[in-house]
Parts: sequence; structure tokens; C-alpha cells
Amino acid sequence: MIVSGGLGKDTIPAIHDAPQLKSIFIMCHKVAFHEQWAKGYLKVKGVFNKIDDLCQAVQQSVQLHEPSSARTKTAIPKSPSAVHGSRTPEPSPSRRAHHDRVPAGDDQRLSASHPQDKEDKEIVRRTGDGGHDSSVASSGKPKIRKTPNPQRKLPSVFEQLENTLITTAERKLRESIIEKDDIAQPASPNVQGIDRLQETLIQTIEKHMAKKKDDSVELNKMLTELKQVIVDSVVEQQSSLLRDVIKQTVLDAFIEQQKSTLDIPSPSSTATEITHGRKPTIMMSNREVKIVADSKKTRIDAPFRQKRDAVVANKQLRNVVQQWSSVKSMADLTSEIKKNGANDLERAWLLFCWIALNIQYQPYCNNNAAETVFRTRQGVCRGFVSLYHECCSLLGIECAEIGGYSRQAFLKPGEELKQSLHAWNSIVLDQYTYLIDPTWGAGGRDYDKKLEDFYFLTSPEEFIYTHYVNGYQLLDPEITKEEFLTLPVMKSTYYRFGLTLLSPKQGLNVTNQNLFKIAIQAPAHIDLFADVKVGDVDYPRSLHTLCQRDETNKDVYNCFIAPPLDGLYEIIIFAKTKNETMYVDAINMRLRVSNIEDAFMFPITYATFTEHRCILIEPFQRLVHENEQVLIHMIIPNANVIKIRNGDEYMVPHKDEYKNGILKKQVRVQGDLQVCGRWDDKADSISILCIFNMI
Repeated sequence: MIVSGGLGKDTIPAIHDAPQLKSIFIMCHKVAFHEQWAKGYLKVKGVFNKIDDLCQAVQQSVQLHEPSSARTKTAIPKSPSAVHGSRTPEPSPSRRAHHDRVPAGDDQRLSASHPQDKEDKEIVRRTGDGGHDSSVASSGKPKIRKTPNPQRKLPSVFEQLENTLITTAERKLRESIIEKDDIAQPASPNVQGIDRLQETLIQTIEKHMAKKKDDSVELNKMLTELKQVIVDSVVEQQSSLLRDVIKQTVLDAFIEQQKSTLDIPSPSSTATEITHGRKPTIMMSNREVKIVADSKKTRIDAPFRQKRDAVVANKQLRNVVQQWSSVKSMADLTSEIKKNGANDLERAWLLFCWIALNIQYQPYCNNNAAETVFRTRQGVCRGFVSLYHECCSLLGIECAEIGGYSRQAFLKPGEELKQSLHAWNSIVLDQYTYLIDPTWGAGGRDYDKKLEDFYFLTSPEEFIYTHYVNGYQLLDPEITKEEFLTLPVMKSTYYRFGLTLLSPKQGLNVTNQNLFKIAIQAPAHIDLFADVKVGDVDYPRSLHTLCQRDETNKDVYNCFIAPPLDGLYEIIIFAKTKNETMYVDAINMRLRVSNIEDAFMFPITYATFTEHRCILIEPFQRLVHENEQVLIHMIIPNANVIKIRNGDEYMVPHKDEYKNGILKKQVRVQGDLQVCGRWDDKADSISILCIFNMI
């Protein structure tokens, strides 16, 4: 259906649920405005202001819904260019930049505006947890089951292999160059490069293919088309193609054809199987980066960390620093530090505290000499570093100033790391070198002046996630700038709360699946939630993210992401203690989604769901169908009363349906389903845990 922009915002919500309606196209003059609100409607396939573009999109949609035998073969489109991620301004991890959040107590109930077509009715099931080594483990993975068409004509083995090779090659090429900087831009690959490419393809395919005498013609046809696709991709992506990438590409393509007559071994897979036959691509765009501190240059061992932590926790040292706010000179300050610090470690800490409590970050400060920063009590990162360095000299502590780069998020498209200049210090204690960031220790641009002790003698293995410099990382081996840009961004909150990212380890990930899982080990008193956005568009977390404890391992939090559309997503994991009201961002990751099918939304969960550590097992999606038989399977610990509202009817589970904190209740859907619980017998009301909407 084609809808005019003027009518779209009112018309589409009313017609979107019609089962016979497959696709909606909007024709308008204000494309950006209508794209903004239309993103929430899954059947809206595009917004256009040119009739030719609209007609082309409609034609492609029609071809997509035709039976495979009726479609004509079309040229494979070239993959889009890689997109860089986002960054925050130069030096500061301010709490405002941390996106502090107050979790919604009871989110407003949302209507079922995005139902799935009844003809493609989805049945969601979960399987047992297969561990945390994959991006999406089997635990909690919805399986979208579709009935195969027995009359569909299967392509020949060579047609299958040709299609698989082309698709896999395009995907691998696109993924292999994500986030690579400083790449030359050749007009086209040279002749020798093309010949080497074809030679590599032939050798790799022949190695894994059980050839027959009459296979050579088919093989040559396949190679010719595949070579052209890859060459075109190389030109568009402006990247050199490694032989290993080609070999792995071909090997992956053969793996996808295991059920054909190709004779190749089947390696283990890290992706969760899905039932509709489309191979999942759930992978990291880069290998896991090895991060190990150089033990010859620095110490991160437990005895030293305990010694450092004892000094930082010493309240007497913190209290004495507050008495020096009116000191008149750096000489007076260092004199007080010498009197109260028993050793260089304590003195370095007292200086760090004084700067954090007394120097204000001022982004437009031009004079950042140590004396000026001390006198005016303000400066940028260079001024903080200069002051720390000068005072260390007066204290007799060896200190250096380091100029590099910092980030609080991924680079935005078009931005470069060189725009994120930053500075910090290193000091030498007992012949070992340690890293210090006095600017971030003062809260950066946070005018509330909160002392961040995490940035005092920070472990190089933790510092590297936000700070980069070549030659002074205190790592063995050091990592490259490209590797730095692929790491997840770990904030001080991550370490302060004792979180451990289990999977995926990388910050840049690629998938074509409708569900992505991030597994994080978290102490029992920590709560997490996730936000997702594309560019500046935030998607409702109640519909597209679900964070809950693992059903078998309570030390692990699973943060599920259900991307609604293709795109490059920013994923931000927030954390708080059980007794706090404010969430603070802890992890920043990126997810590229392409060729997604069967997008869905999570049930709406309420604050009570998180407060009482509830876990949803099934159904895992928000929309249920009228008269559908649904098993509500949840873990609801220690509730006194459980009720399920089914339309206008309330149901109370029998003893065998809710026992030992586990709810298993079969329900025939007659309306919206609300799962409710009560823990206090004296309470007058019952709290909603989650809602499933009927369509």
C-alpha cells in the first residue's frame, strides 16, 4: 500500500495490523520528519519524495513476495560502505555524559501497534543454556518456526554453491573492513591483484570440492561471476583483500552447503540454530584483542592493588586534603602533602585528591601552565596534567605527561580519533610505572566535582579501553589504533561494580538475526538495563531490550537486544546497585544488523519485574494471537500471590502451576495478558510484572 505523508501518521496505525497488508510505502515532501515516526512500524518499507525511487522500492517488494520460481535473477547489490561510531568530547567522563537514568517505575502501557502477520504466526520457544562463549547462546533464543513449502523447486548443487559463495563473500568483505581507518582509495584493483584473487579462489574451492569430470564448466562459470562480485566489492570498500579472508570466505560457503554433495568437514559453530533454514551470522567483526599488562614495567598483582586500595580508602587522608582548599602556592601545597604522606604512594594520592577537589574543568581555558591552573583553579586536561607533573617534581616523584586520545563512546560517522585529543600522567613508584588521569579523576566536565578514584594508578589492562597512545600503554604486546577502536568502551562504573563482560568480548559485532545476547557477570546486588539507538534515534528499551538474570547461573546477567530494523546500533549497558535509584552507563558496544527477518518486540516489563529478580522464559515476544494456546513460563521468586489477567478474566495458578518460585501456566489467549504478583500480604493491591498484547 502507498500512503501520502499527510495522511500517514493517522492512517498507518489504523491499518498496520491488517494481516493481508504486507508492505507500506509513504510518499511525501518531508522525508526526515516521516522517517522519524515511521521507524516504529515494521511494515513501513520506506519514505520517498521521488516517484522513481518509490516505484523501484515497490517493484523490489513485489519480487520479494513472489514465489522463488517466479523471480528473475537480479544483480547482487554492492555492500554499503563501513560506518564509524560515536565519540564524546575530548577529556571527560562526566556524569552528565554518563547518561544517568532513573528507571521507570511503571512504564505507560503501550498498545499492540506492531503485530506480526497472522499468516506468519510465530511460536517462540527457548532451549537450554549452551554457555556464554557465543554472542547468542541457546538460552533464551526464540526460534521462529516457519512451515516449509514442499512444492518449492530446490536449486541444483552448483546453483546453491554459487549463491552461497557470492552471499558469503559479500558479507565477509563488508565485515572485514568495518572500522578500518587510513585506507588508501585505489580507483580499481590492479591486474596482478585480480589474478591472485582468482588463483586463491580456484585453489581453495578445488581443495574442498569433490570434483567430477563434468564439473569444470560449471566451476568456471561460478568463478567468473564470483570474481566479479568480489572485485566490485573491493573497489567500493576501498580495501585491500587478504588471501586468508578469501580462503575463510570460501570455507564458510562450503560449510553452509553441508547437506549437499560437497564433501567437507563440519566445524563447530558459535551461532544458535534457527528453524527456518537461514544461516545465522552472529559474529565479531574482529578477533578478540589480547590485553596483558607488561609485568616488567608495571604492577597489577593483588598485593600491590590491595596496598593501593587501602591508601585510597583511608578516610583520614581524604579529610586532611579538604583542609587545604585555601593554600596560596604549589610550594605550600606540596609542603602539606609531605607532612601528611608517609611515602610516595600516599603523597601521589593526596595530590590527586587535592586537584580533583579544587581544580575545575574549563573547556575554553587557553593558559594551561601549571602556575596559572593553580592560581585560577581551572584548566583543560593539559592544565590538569601540567599541574600534577609540576607538583610531583616538588615532591621528588618521577612523573611524565602523556599526550594521546580518549573516548567515552564509539566514533560517529565521519569522525576520526585524532579529534579526541587528551592528556594524562604516569608516575614511577619503586621503579614501576603507573597511569593517572587527574582530569577524569576530577569528574571532567562534571561541575558537581565528584572524585573518581578509579583513575588513580589505573591498571593498564583497564585504562586501554578508553585511553590510547602508541608507545606508552604499559601492555605486552601493545595494541594498534585499529584494535583500540574495536574494543568495547568500559566506564569506571564497570570496574567499580565488579562487572565482567563474558560474551561477546569485542565492541563491534555483526548479526543478521532477530535476537542478540550480551552476557555479563554481575554481583547479586547489581541491576542492569540496556538502551539501543541508531544515530540520534533512541528505541524504547521496554520493547527492544530485556535484561534479566540467567535462569541457571544467577551470577550472570543476560541483556537481550531485539533490533527492529537493519542498521548500525549503539548499545549502552547501564548499572546500579539494588539500593540506588540512578543508573549509570557502564559499557558501550556497537552492533551492525543486516538482512534481518522476523523482527519482534519483548513483553513490557515493569520495575517490580527487576526488583524481585523475575526471569522470563517464554513467551519471549510481546505479541500473542487471539485463541492461541500459550505457556507462560517465568521464574518469580517468593511471591505470596500470583495472578494472570487474560482479557477481562483473572486466573490464579494452581499449586502445581506455581511452586518453588517457578510459574508454568497454559493459557488460551482471550485478551491482553498481564502477569501480576504480590509479596506483602498486607498490601491492598497487586503489582504488574509484565504484559503481553493480543492481536
